[in-house]
Amino acid sequence: MKKFTFVLAAALISLGAAAHELNNPVGEDGRYIVKYDCEKGAFAAANDMEADETFTFAVDIKGTWLEDFVKGTPAAKGATRGIAINKWTSKGDVNGNTNRLKQIDGTIYGMTVNYAQIFGNDSILKADVTKADSILYIYAQIFGFEFTADEPGAGWWMWEGQEIAPTQAPGADCLFAFAPYTGTKTSEEFYGSDFDEPMFGFDEKGYAAPCVLATAIEDVKANGAQKAGKFVENGQLYILHNGVVYNALGAVVK
Repeated sequence: MKKFTFVLAAALISLGAAAHELNNPVGEDGRYIVKYDCEKGAFAAANDMEADETFTFAVDIKGTWLEDFVKGTPAAKGATRGIAINKWTSKGDVNGNTNRLKQIDGTIYGMTVNYAQIFGNDSILKADVTKADSILYIYAQIFGFEFTADEPGAGWWMWEGQEIAPTQAPGADCLFAFAPYTGTKTSEEFYGSDFDEPMFGFDEKGYAAPCVLATAIEDVKANGAQKAGKFVENGQLYILHNGVVYNALGAVVK
């Protein structure tokens, strides 16, 4: 796995390495808004999520070299082209098996993710990331890859002759930043296999196909007559059984 450290990324920027841009909206902080509202089919108004809150991360590659890449002919036989993200944080690395994105709609690709759950160092997570008022900054390089039904990395780290550089808004210092930590938005632990839609064969904690939370809620609403099902709302897992809602610990929720 190709991984840049925070120091190396800063060095690249200081040396004038041109950053790659996206078609995402830019927030008031000058960084890209990456939080996606699946129910509205649009980017959120701001990145108001905290580091241990589950959300749908999304990028819009419209008008970028990546849009041309996914339309191109795959180098690997029988492969499909996709988008992946090499990401790291201001406080440490994350699970490298959580980097493939899935198409949401058109040129928008994403994933359901919880950064606290994919964070690589539990000690730093507890002592620094989930500390009051702590802000986690995310740096990234978004690149192309190819996959088949049997091989999730039929082609990897594909740049099509482009300069290998960070992805961020013009003048920004990183891809995006989380809201200051308050500990009031902590989400339940989840794995990709908790949902029906697979994620390239990976079953990692805190990583799943995009918009699966919204889909799960809609499934419960559609199956209301059966009065049973699992759903996630506001980052919390609930179980509906015989018309009664329970939390993940089995307690009745009124």
